[in-house]
Amino acid sequence: MLGMRAKEDVLIIGAGPAGIASAYALEKVGISYKVVDRAKMIGSTWKRLYPSLKLNTTRFFSHMPGKRFPLHYGFYPKGRQYHDYLLEYVAEHDFNIHLGIDVYRVAPEGNLWRVESSDGTCLYPTVISATGIWNNPVMPDIAGIHDFKGMMIHAHDFRDAKQVVGQRVLVVGNGPSGIDIAVASGETAQSTHIAIRSGVTMVRRFPLGMPKHFWLMLGELLPGDGCERLLKFISKFSKYGDTSSIGLFPPPPGAGGMTAYQGAELINAVKAGIVTPINGAPLQFHEQTVDFADGSTHEFDTVVMATGYIPVLHQYLDIDMQYSTELWQPTSACDWRIGPNGQRGWPLRDTSEHPNGRQILDHRGLYLVGVFYKGKGAMYNFNVEAQIAAQQIQVYLEQLLTTKQPSHE
Repeated sequence: MLGMRAKEDVLIIGAGPAGIASAYALEKVGISYKVVDRAKMIGSTWKRLYPSLKLNTTRFFSHMPGKRFPLHYGFYPKGRQYHDYLLEYVAEHDFNIHLGIDVYRVAPEGNLWRVESSDGTCLYPTVISATGIWNNPVMPDIAGIHDFKGMMIHAHDFRDAKQVVGQRVLVVGNGPSGIDIAVASGETAQSTHIAIRSGVTMVRRFPLGMPKHFWLMLGELLPGDGCERLLKFISKFSKYGDTSSIGLFPPPPGAGGMTAYQGAELINAVKAGIVTPINGAPLQFHEQTVDFADGSTHEFDTVVMATGYIPVLHQYLDIDMQYSTELWQPTSACDWRIGPNGQRGWPLRDTSEHPNGRQILDHRGLYLVGVFYKGKGAMYNFNVEAQIAAQQIQVYLEQLLTTKQPSHE
């Protein structure tokens, strides 16, 4: 059975902020769409996040289109606040969202896209993948990892520090999530270690008393390269002093654009003795102990793997894709739109018509929204990506009207 042609022109997979922004952008240009999500609630990822999580980006840029954050959220909204905000945003719009629908497979069929889901099989002219990365955690393949007899979870499944009360905890990974979890664990656990493979980057939330995005907003008002020069000046006041004496070393040159942690929480936790850094990756797991690259061995009850994610689209896109293998390298937030997008693990996109084009390379009618997590921040970028996708889809649908489409029954 070929499947029936859907009545909508676009299927958006994912009802998180990227998918919702895509729905908003498509409505603005008058294109029919349907949003589906396998979860039974809007923005389900944000509902499940640990309570201490805060956005890495400020209220100035992280809101959905047409609705700013409430003032009482402060400069950096909490993850739970963001979820409440998403629910309110959706309630204020009449988006065509269908929850509890699991997409199994998306594959080309003629010049349409065959979508097989728990709701049946339909053919769509265009598809937007807006499923992000957070529901596809990566567990590393480390020697002996299956021999460990304690509890081992991914950061994706860490909900609250109550999970590790009185335990000896190892957190593997020193990105923002790993640091957040280590600090939270330090408050309740018997002991907490954080394994740092390649240094840790920490910056102040309020350089010279204001968040970085304030300085970016000011810099964008300056002529010429004024924005670049202002941010370069502010960066001198963003970094903390030398923290190597407490075991927190900066990344080596050429380590790539690791997301910086904003705030002194880890520094304070290490100084207070509730978190201990290990400067080396885990090399070997045993039943109760772990050997590290620095030559040390420690005993643990619980291991939390804050080891990242890969795009969820790998679970359902049944196409041959070319993938980026490049590390994201830091560039100025002033020119993020045309800078390197840091897409290691993501499919390459067609940028022949736009430097931030959303169509997957060599796959007309298939678009990505929710990819770029740098620059002004993920939520702002999602809005921009959604607008670009809507504009490109509008052009593509007009082109389809001028070509003869095969009939499907």
